[in-house]
This record gives sequence, C-alpha cells and structure tokens, in this order.
Amino acid sequence: MKIISWSFIAILAIIIVTLSISNKGPVAFSLFPLPFEIEVPLFTLILGGGFIGILLGSIRTWISDGKTRQENRENKQEVLRLKGELARLEKERADLNSSIGDDADHLLKITDTKHSSTA
Repeated sequence: MKIISWSFIAILAIIIVTLSISNKGPVAFSLFPLPFEIEVPLFTLILGGGFIGILLGSIRTWISDGKTRQENRENKQEVLRLKGELARLEKERADLNSSIGDDADHLLKITDTKHSSTA
C-alpha cells in the first residue's frame, strides 16, 4: 500500500513541477470579494496551491488522528500500570515462596532433631 501511495505522490510531484516549469507567464490573481488584483507568474499559483493543499491535508489528518493518539497515550499508561502491578505481584510471590521455603526448612530441622534424639 505504501508503494502505491509513494508512487502516486511521485507522479503528482512530477506533474506539478512540469506544469510549473512550462507556465512562467504572468496571470492576474484576485480574490473576488476583495478589491485588489496582483500579476504573478502562473507557476507561483500552481506551487502555492499545491503547498496550501498539502498544508491543509496535513492539518486535517492531524486533527482526525487526535482520537487515535489519545487512545495510544491511554494504552501506554495502562501498560505501564499493568507492568508495575505485575512486578509487585511477582515480588509478593517470590517473598511468599521464600517464606514457605524458610518454614519448610524450619520444619525439616525440627523433624530431623526429633528423629535423631529418639534414635
């Protein structure tokens, strides 16, 4: 999918650059309700329009991906919380196993001394 996307962008860039190079003649640029008019080379309008399109598309994508970024932040926090809880539980388990082992050793010593004193 990325190959298709990058090849589309490359073809579009080649078309825009070709149009820009071949259209150097001046054109009148005006924004209808405003009372001014400027003569600029056509390639500046083509490149400016492309730049504005890229900028607006990037802003739109950034805004629409906001929910996904928020979910990613929440998921990262949840993972960190769960890792901390897992570490705590593993430590409790190790402590419990250690205390069970100590109790078992103590019971073995008691039983060994009882067997050796009766013999």
